[in-house]
Amino acid sequence: MDKRDIGSVCRIFEIPEEGQGLVEFFFEPDEISLILEKQNDTFTADEIGREYADREYRRGVIAKADDSGDNYRINDFYYFLDVFAVGRTETYYTLPVETRRRLDDWYIDTYIKRLDTSNGVPTTDKVHPLDEMMRLIDEDPRPFYLNYCDCRILSGRCDKPTHTCITHSDGINTLVDRGYSIKLDKDQVKEIVREADKAGLMHTIAMNGICNCCGDCCYLFRAQKALGSVGVWPATDYIVSMDSSACVGCGLCVKRCHFDVFKRAEDGISCDTKGCVGCGICVNTCPTGALQLINRGNR
Repeated sequence: MDKRDIGSVCRIFEIPEEGQGLVEFFFEPDEISLILEKQNDTFTADEIGREYADREYRRGVIAKADDSGDNYRINDFYYFLDVFAVGRTETYYTLPVETRRRLDDWYIDTYIKRLDTSNGVPTTDKVHPLDEMMRLIDEDPRPFYLNYCDCRILSGRCDKPTHTCITHSDGINTLVDRGYSIKLDKDQVKEIVREADKAGLMHTIAMNGICNCCGDCCYLFRAQKALGSVGVWPATDYIVSMDSSACVGCGLCVKRCHFDVFKRAEDGISCDTKGCVGCGICVNTCPTGALQLINRGNR
């Protein structure tokens, strides 16, 4: 392919340096032609063919331009990469690990730059322990849909489950609208969250749904680390408290915690709560009740 066309696709699609050698990996020849032809246009499904429009929308190459659902525009790489990783995971994983790590590093950096901190906290995300999650699911009247975790697929830095993200969003340009999601009832949602908890994943809620997060891959907690916002964002009501006299030194809390709150020491397990996000996944498996969540304001 002509290098000038590759350069044009990178410019139109806003492909960063980390992805500029991968244009022919991500896009088929007809998709490259589509990007070049429609770069500044809003176009209808009829103009490119409805079946083709449906295909390219599902693949993330194009996005819906308005709520009519019939007007499209060329997407950009930030949103496309998310769809590609979730929708074509096996293909994405054929990339060398080093390449995926570079893309992931770019993605988290871009995610952080796009956060609006002008009002103090950038999003409504809040950490909830398991028992609260069960109650909140029961109280929520909105539909639930299951997606793969884009963070863990893009990052690939842990072996935690990936079919764990639950959304309410089913409007234009969502994974639901693109055809990648599974509708769930509340019992199914609660079972997914319980299994995620057993696997050592934390639970957060935002306006758009429920995430079951790890500390290695998930952009929310990686951004928290970058912003130094533990205890503030994502919001949390709780912090762990440890009764050392009840601790038997089993070390389950050390294995479960994503933030090194617990460490093995000569005289047992030490607990340093400055990194605690109040998720409660340590409390759930403490065999002696030595751990409990307390209100963060009352410590």
